[in-house]
Amino acid sequence: MVVASLWTFTAAAQTANPDAPPPPVRPNDGPIKVLDAPPRKQEDQRPPSALDRLRLGGSIGPLSFGTVTSIGVSPVAGYQVTNRLSLGGGFTYQYTQLRYSSTSKSSYDNYGGRVFGMFNVYESINLNAEYESLNVQYRDHNASGVRRRTWINSAMVGASYSTPVGGRFVRAFNLMLLYNLSYNNLVNPSYPAENIYPTSSPLVIRAVLF
Repeated sequence: MVVASLWTFTAAAQTANPDAPPPPVRPNDGPIKVLDAPPRKQEDQRPPSALDRLRLGGSIGPLSFGTVTSIGVSPVAGYQVTNRLSLGGGFTYQYTQLRYSSTSKSSYDNYGGRVFGMFNVYESINLNAEYESLNVQYRDHNASGVRRRTWINSAMVGASYSTPVGGRFVRAFNLMLLYNLSYNNLVNPSYPAENIYPTSSPLVIRAVLF
């Protein structure tokens, strides 16, 4: 009704004033089109704070019970320096008991710390480097097997595979395979043929939440 009235008024004005421009022709272009809403302005993303970059975790193990009982714990903490690089450190404690018979057994413990770096190279694949210092117990074969303690230092390199777990501070489950470059030098001071590193080979396998 309103459109028809405007059209009639325009036509009448054209008749009354022959010099007026012709009325506009309404195109027949189908239903009225609704313009898309203007794009929203994206909110600026807040850069991660120091607390957001904090990473916590650790591992439990090796665990064994029976003739050889072994319990180990290794808490770690780190910092997400960039989206691909993490640096951190942690402590290690391991208790081991050897049972020779129902009445004969011996026990010892190792403790120390380590610093490490992890660099993500592709999706879930990382490169790892670590420096570990452990205080271990050994038998002095020059003093009738008296137990002594010493510090041993290890440089390790390797790789890891990460599976995200979705935590704020515990980001992923990491399965690590490291090679101890110092392994052959970690020997008993009184008997160089005996290696005193806690593992039986240079390969070190770790499962770490971090």
